[in-house]
Amino acid sequence: MSTADLPPNLAEWQWPATGPGADAPRSRVVIAGGGLAGLEVARHLSALGVDDVLVIEAGPADDLLHINSAHQPDQALRTFLDPADDPHFQRCWTSESAPHYLANAGLRKRLGGRSLYWYGASLPVEDWALADWPESIVRDLRGSWQGGRPLYEQVAADLGVDPTPLDSQQPALKLGGSRLVRTPQAETRFGDEGRWYAYSPLDHWRDPVTGAALDGPQGIRFLCGTEVLSVDIEDGRACGVLVRESASNAPARRISADAVVLASGTIESSRLAIQALCAVDPGRPPRLTGLTDHIVQGFFLRVRDADADGASQGLPDVVPGSYVTACEDAVRSNLFVTVERPEPGVLLFDVRLTGEQAPGPGSHVTCEPTGEYPWRTTVTADLALADRDVVGRQREVLNTVWRQLAAEFGLAATPLAFDDFDHPVRTNAFVLPESIGAQTLEGPFTWSSLLGTEDHEGCTLPLGEVLDDRHAFAAVPGLYACGPATFPRMGAANPSLTTLALARRLAHCLATAHGTQPHRTTSEVDA
Repeated sequence: MSTADLPPNLAEWQWPATGPGADAPRSRVVIAGGGLAGLEVARHLSALGVDDVLVIEAGPADDLLHINSAHQPDQALRTFLDPADDPHFQRCWTSESAPHYLANAGLRKRLGGRSLYWYGASLPVEDWALADWPESIVRDLRGSWQGGRPLYEQVAADLGVDPTPLDSQQPALKLGGSRLVRTPQAETRFGDEGRWYAYSPLDHWRDPVTGAALDGPQGIRFLCGTEVLSVDIEDGRACGVLVRESASNAPARRISADAVVLASGTIESSRLAIQALCAVDPGRPPRLTGLTDHIVQGFFLRVRDADADGASQGLPDVVPGSYVTACEDAVRSNLFVTVERPEPGVLLFDVRLTGEQAPGPGSHVTCEPTGEYPWRTTVTADLALADRDVVGRQREVLNTVWRQLAAEFGLAATPLAFDDFDHPVRTNAFVLPESIGAQTLEGPFTWSSLLGTEDHEGCTLPLGEVLDDRHAFAAVPGLYACGPATFPRMGAANPSLTTLALARRLAHCLATAHGTQPHRTTSEVDA
């Protein structure tokens, strides 16, 4: 089984020579998935002295740069929103709720995963959503962690973003009744053309601009181009994983472990979890409910900020950038306004709301048990009445913002026309450069995201229910999970700040439960 090409000082997994009766190779902690969550858990395990960690990633490791480092801005945006030409894009499930979880919904199978595509928005889950989270975890996130600052503050400081609540920050954009602040983004600017990249755990091991290798991670090895077929279960406990080289008919092989962490994205982690839960309890239905994605819709508006004589009008002093404010709790959404100046005298407004889809039984991940792994996986998405209410309330907010902008620029405020949310004509792909560039000064133009296309799926493995407050499966000792799948409620916030905070917490739980000393090899034991 081959390994991928990593920078020379990133240690790779080497399959030991095996013969009849040989034991499976072993690692203290195996992490299934090399994206934002999995790599961050590995990074903190290494810092804690757990120097026998194996990260298994289905995709390759021959391209480790963020898309905004690797491409010019227009191409980067196209790769993010229209992934048809991205060789790393794959969908490993079947949607039973078309067009949701189809089209641009899928995974980015490469080392780094979605951390190499995100735009860095770093917001904490709102208090109204955290009310349904386990008290011990909320205390660590918001109150104090290990006697020091809360996790949210620690991670925000590491990312270089403001950890204070949005409503206590100084507004940077006033739009009618809305007072917006600069969006906290974990991004770094470089070069002289406005280029930037967002944080990835890989930044600690390779230069985020050139890709040159930095000091390699101590105690972490990588097995790339390898699919995790299942979690091995013995006597009701997770004892390792069954893997196979991706896109290959090579025989499956086993890797033993004291602990297995599911970090393969919500739907793939759900598949692995369903298989493991059914192995422990064969009578259990092969389904996990509560699947969510954010409810997102908005509009674009292209306007002149100067009249025919060159006199300023509207919002002449607005500084291009991304701004955000929290809506009232009933809307369960955050309002984002991105302002660009594509040409002199013209402003382009991207106004959107990101809101919570509440977890419920109508949305779920279901597997079809067969004699072989992986089991076929289907996804069902359903908007409950409360979610339909969010859709309607978001449209009210968007109309309010539109009327405010129309008043600023002397436009006729005809009510916004929205598509059917379940069958939109214009989706988030509408923000592609060629679409934006083709817009006239006659907007606004509305759009909405299909469920599954925001890369924010979650809530199938909630902490306090499927998982205990140590991130471990209550029904499968030795098995853990991380990422948005573990959120009891998603809230309106982008999930990455919380994902990073919980990854740090999980690493400490693993180090406490499984120790920090590496395993000895079989030859060392025999000696």
